[in-house]
Amino acid sequence: MMKTLNATLVAATMACACLPAHAGMLAVEAGLMDWGSQAEDHFGKGKSENSFIKIKGATGNAFGDLYAHVQLEDVEDSEMIGSEINIVGQINIGQSDFNWYGQVFNKQKPVWSETNTLLGLSWDKTYDNDLYAQLAVAGHIVTADYKHFDGDFEGGFNGGYVIYTLSKGFSLGEHAFSMVWWQEHYFGRDDLYLSLSGDGEDFGLNGSAILRWHATDSLSASLTYKYANNNLGKEGFHDGLFYGLQYTF
Repeated sequence: MMKTLNATLVAATMACACLPAHAGMLAVEAGLMDWGSQAEDHFGKGKSENSFIKIKGATGNAFGDLYAHVQLEDVEDSEMIGSEINIVGQINIGQSDFNWYGQVFNKQKPVWSETNTLLGLSWDKTYDNDLYAQLAVAGHIVTADYKHFDGDFEGGFNGGYVIYTLSKGFSLGEHAFSMVWWQEHYFGRDDLYLSLSGDGEDFGLNGSAILRWHATDSLSASLTYKYANNNLGKEGFHDGLFYGLQYTF
C-alpha cells in the first residue's frame, strides 16, 4: 500500500488531512501578522502589524513528498520588505512509517539574511480517526549574513533540530474545519550565532497553532497563534495572531 501525501506538508499549505498518493495542490494566501507587545517592544515596526502574501504548493507519490512556499512581507514598505522561502521534502524508507527528511528555509530582510538547511530522519503516521502525527530529527547547518550588525559569522554546523506536528480535520454542523499544531526546537547552537541572531540562549523553539475554516473547496480562512522563545530573533518569549484568506486552485 502506497503512503499518502505527507499531511505535514499539506498542513502547512491547507491545514487539512492527507491527500492520496500522486496528489498535488497549489494555493495563494494573503493576510496580516499582528504581533504582540513583547515583539513590538523589541523589533519595532519589524514585528508589529505586517502584511504578507504567500504562494504554496505540495505534491506526493509512492516515493515521497515535497512542500514549498514563497512569502513576501511588508510589500508596501520598501524599507521593511522581506521574503521567505521554505522547501520541505521526505523520501519514504520502504513501506515503513520512516523517511529521509530534508528542509531548506531562507529568510531575508534588507539588512540581513539567513538560510537554514536541515537533514535527518522523520516518522509520520495517519491514524484511523484521521489524526496525523509527525516527528523529525535533523542536523542544522546555517549560512547567514549579519554584516549590518558588525558580525563576521562564517556559518556551518549549528546544532540539532526536532519538530513535531499534529493535525486533524473535523466538522461543526455543516461547516468543515481543520486544526494543525507544530513546534520546532533548536539546540547546541553556536555562541556567536546566538549573539548575532538575537536568540540569546542555546535552546530555542517556535511553533504555530492553526485553525482553518474551509468555507468552500477552494476558499478558506485561517487564524494562527504564533509563538517563540529564544528564537526568531529575540531572547525570551514573544507571540502574535495571524489572519489569512486562502484560495486553493
